[in-house]
Amino acid sequence: MMVGRNGADQLSRAMMWLGIGLMVLAMITSSYVVNLIAMAVYILAIFRIFSRNTAKRGAENRAYLAKTMQLRTKTAQIKKSIAHRRNRFKNRKQYRYFKCPSCKSWLRVPRGAGQVKVTCGKCGNKFSYISR
Repeated sequence: MMVGRNGADQLSRAMMWLGIGLMVLAMITSSYVVNLIAMAVYILAIFRIFSRNTAKRGAENRAYLAKTMQLRTKTAQIKKSIAHRRNRFKNRKQYRYFKCPSCKSWLRVPRGAGQVKVTCGKCGNKFSYISR
């Protein structure tokens, strides 16, 4: 059935989530207009999914991805930062975390190792660090 059709791309998925959000908003506010807009978004998303004009749908999806690139990269950076903090907290008893004095990237050494010669993996800076 889906042979030769566009399928669910990133823009179609975003439109579906927007439709869900608008439906919830319509239920909260009891707004007929918001409900109509949500239905229109859903119908347009379904049209995009079942469309056979894959070139045009692909161009629309590429334009959407280009416009949302900055937001998506910021979101990925935030997720990476949260994962890094979670990992640091989980390993706080085994390792001591500190920043490289040259490039400010995060490094770790085992706790209780004493004085350690450290080489930063990012910038190659060599220095000694006292681990307690």
